[in-house]
Amino acid sequence: MELRQIRYFLQIAETSSFSEASRQLCISQSTVSQQIKQLEDELGAELFIRDSHSVKLSDYGIQFFPYAKNIVEDVQSGIARIKDVSGLSVGTINIGATYTFCPLLGKTIEDFMKEHPGISINLTCSSMEELMKMLEDGELDTVLSYRPSRMFDNIESHILFNSNLCVIARHGHPLSGKGIVRLMDIEKYPVALPSRGLQARNEFDRLLFGQNYRFDVRLEVNDLNMLLDLVRRTELITFLSAATVKDKPEFCTIEIDHSETEMVGSYHLLKGQYIKVATRAFLKSLVENNAFMISMDALTA
Repeated sequence: MELRQIRYFLQIAETSSFSEASRQLCISQSTVSQQIKQLEDELGAELFIRDSHSVKLSDYGIQFFPYAKNIVEDVQSGIARIKDVSGLSVGTINIGATYTFCPLLGKTIEDFMKEHPGISINLTCSSMEELMKMLEDGELDTVLSYRPSRMFDNIESHILFNSNLCVIARHGHPLSGKGIVRLMDIEKYPVALPSRGLQARNEFDRLLFGQNYRFDVRLEVNDLNMLLDLVRRTELITFLSAATVKDKPEFCTIEIDHSETEMVGSYHLLKGQYIKVATRAFLKSLVENNAFMISMDALTA
């Protein structure tokens, strides 16, 4: 059974005429008759009662008519929805972000919702390992994070921006006037660290591996908003990507005198996976909002 056959059936039913239906459909009457015959053969029932003067629905045709009409209407609705998705009028994006990356998303999400009110965003904040598993299982459309410590076979990663692990302090802190500090110079200041497993903490631990520094760690927090609030209110310092506080004027960043502080912001996609129109638009909005440098090849392919 073909959709065109159903359309021909409906046109004949509405016009009560094979000739008028063919005229309105802009095809030959013989083609219409042939297609209706094939439809009737497939259904095993005559849909029309034909005589020399008129055409009307048979009992079978009367029963088939509402279902045929619903089929065509549903297809038309589906086509309209596809156009809406393409035009970003409707849709859903499932985004995963590591805890360390989440603070970068607020402005982008706010602006994206204003520009595309029909698009729903499901944001999951979790660990890198959990997010990558969800991406592989098809539960997420993309994952946003800093560069993972290991590669994932089924996942391709693309650079969003380059940043560095640095010291974060409030303005007015004794370190706030310094452009660069050595790790040994930080030992005398109270520190609040991101909890173990967070990407910024992983980078911090990697810097200290094999070293004998003794930091005055007062607190470990797995919520970056709380961590930053404490740094803003107290003499605590912390270690995060400079990008985390790029738009937060109440904080200052102090470069760490070390050659291995790079943190690369990335987005991750399942290899071979179709990238939703809305996902592409969100990633582009993220780039535009944060003035990041990016290769857009994966988004425009």
